[in-house]
Amino acid sequence: MPSLTVKRDADAEPAKIALSEKRRRHLPTCTVEQLRQRIRDGEYLVIIDGLVCKLNGFVDKHPGGPLAVLHMVGRDATDEVTSMHPREVVADVMPRWAVARFVADGSERVSFVEDMQLPYSAARSAGGEPANLDYVAIQRDYRQLHARLQAEGFFACDYSEYAREGARYVGLFVAALTLVLYGPASAWTYAAAGLCTALLWQQLSFFAHDLGHNELTGRRDIDLVLGICVADVLGGLSVGWWKKNHNTHHIVANDIDNDPDIQHMPFFAVSTRFFESRFSTYYGRIMQFDAAARLFVSLQDKLYYLVMCFARFNLYVLSWTYLLRSDFAPYRALEIVCVGVFLAWFSYLVSYIPTWPLRVLYVLTANAASAILHIQITLSHFAMSTESPDPEHECFCARQVRTTMDVICPRWFDWFHGGLQFQIEHHLFPRLPRHKLVRVQPMVKDLCRRHGMEFKEFSFIDGNVYTIRWLGHVASRVKTYNCRERLHDQAVASIVS
Repeated sequence: MPSLTVKRDADAEPAKIALSEKRRRHLPTCTVEQLRQRIRDGEYLVIIDGLVCKLNGFVDKHPGGPLAVLHMVGRDATDEVTSMHPREVVADVMPRWAVARFVADGSERVSFVEDMQLPYSAARSAGGEPANLDYVAIQRDYRQLHARLQAEGFFACDYSEYAREGARYVGLFVAALTLVLYGPASAWTYAAAGLCTALLWQQLSFFAHDLGHNELTGRRDIDLVLGICVADVLGGLSVGWWKKNHNTHHIVANDIDNDPDIQHMPFFAVSTRFFESRFSTYYGRIMQFDAAARLFVSLQDKLYYLVMCFARFNLYVLSWTYLLRSDFAPYRALEIVCVGVFLAWFSYLVSYIPTWPLRVLYVLTANAASAILHIQITLSHFAMSTESPDPEHECFCARQVRTTMDVICPRWFDWFHGGLQFQIEHHLFPRLPRHKLVRVQPMVKDLCRRHGMEFKEFSFIDGNVYTIRWLGHVASRVKTYNCRERLHDQAVASIVS
């Protein structure tokens, strides 16, 4: 099939805030101390392309949710903004929020608020060995690579790839329907139908992921509505919830207090820092390390696959919680209708299964077999670093490489991972069509090699082993924690008595 590629002209060159030099010169200057004081006074100030942008009037309107903006307050978010948004957003939308020219203090920092207690964004988790990396050089070369990819048309969407994927979706859907409607009434039939349904949901998740990143048309409203029609109607999950969650994850990947993708208490703790009952800025509550959490975490390496079999049920709960209770749900009515359509057609399909035990078998198989998607997602981050060696200076590129892992697989098996096994590349270039990530990997490896950054990749099997071992390492520390707590309680009791 000939390649049908649509190139968006807006991506033909690197994105910069389109502000005339005359207007830039007429903007007042803002020093580091002035920036910090204005943030203390309640302003949401973010540095983009050397300009200080005041986003108080924009934060509640941000399509990716307010936290994706709030986590960038007091920081240079140039790379985060340009990687996550189409060029026209940076060039045409951001200028309206510019209020000052930023005057750097020569420290080459990218964050100026790590010592401040912000109510909406916790300071980045710090720790580990010094990285001894030249963050300025890494940032420069990353931006050059980003510009190169734009100039060479990598961000253009090749619709022929989706034509092939569409055939796969239809095949899986038809297979599931045929088995349920026309297959012999046996456990094997409905177990097979459940597996086809699970595989359909897994594959559709990759497509919905692309739409959430505006990779298909580059137009946010069109991609998001199409994503709702796909994920909400066919999968029963809220794309709006996913977009809010996922954008936050990209901005603060693997940060203990801020990234919802690693906040799974009481079932999982990917760092002993979770033993401290940390406050989640995403969920707005303390992640208690209570008796239940101690039990589950102490067994997390053994329960990992079992818990993943029930993960999709948790996503249903999170989706409905978002749709019914979230202050930020721009397509609430449409999504509720679409998820209602899912419940209607799925229930109607299940009604064709003759007995309740077989119905339960089909529903459980479809949802439990979806565990493969959750394993694929968690594999890229669970065992990776959660602490920055230098939160004030670590640039966007270095942070994404540090917190993410690639999965190695044969090219013929790319479809199974959806092309998103190239997670490092995806985190560096979130809007790059996933079918092209494989072509970018050698360039990213070269960038890492030149700057001494560890590029971590494993086969799917080895990645599972690596993740389970890490979860086991954290689990083994629970016993030590419990002993320490008992000694503390005994000491307190002796003093009181």
